Amino acid sequence: MEVLLIIGTVLASVVVGYLIGSIPTSVIIGKVFFRKDVRDYGSHNAGGTNAGRVFGRKVGLLVMILDILKSALPLWGIYFLVTKTAFGTYAPTPWTYYLAAFGELLGHCYPIFAKFKGGKAVSSFAGFVFGTNWILGLIGLALMLIVLKIKKHVSLGSIVASGFVTVFSLFSLLPATATLGFWPGMEGGVIYIVLLMVETQYLFERHHENIGRLLHHKESRIKWMH
Repeated sequence: MEVLLIIGTVLASVVVGYLIGSIPTSVIIGKVFFRKDVRDYGSHNAGGTNAGRVFGRKVGLLVMILDILKSALPLWGIYFLVTKTAFGTYAPTPWTYYLAAFGELLGHCYPIFAKFKGGKAVSSFAGFVFGTNWILGLIGLALMLIVLKIKKHVSLGSIVASGFVTVFSLFSLLPATATLGFWPGMEGGVIYIVLLMVETQYLFERHHENIGRLLHHKESRIKWMH
């Protein structure tokens, strides 16, 4: 019975994360304020980059910020439930709240509230990293901005940043740096690194068309961030 409760608790966390991730920020903003579905324009993607392309720079940045916060919400929400309430009695940590963040990523990419047509996991990855380790978050942001400055490709910046962040996360296996940059209650180690690897691989797969265009020098350059 106890095993079933543990499994049920973990699954419930993933479902909560998925439902929160399924809130289609750019779709809601587009329909409420512009009477347009962002997925009908530009790259037909529901992420912040396409929102900026369709609705303008300020809207694009707003969508990115909201999506990053949306990603951190289930991570920290489930964390507090696990550590501050009876919910944590059968919640293995940190699996429970880390998997809630992964559920959010799935919801962001395949939102049940928006016909399963969502973003490409960039904001979800960023929210998870910033929500767990501010040093890794700043490293990823710096790399993203450098690539954007030089190449003007959001897709390339996302791929480079997520890849390097995952590599840097390996330092959390060292005793001297195991807690460096992690927020209180969050922790590194094998579980964290494995989840980062899974999210990075997922981000790469969501960008497979972009990768093909980059290799053939056909990827469009971002203009609204200039």
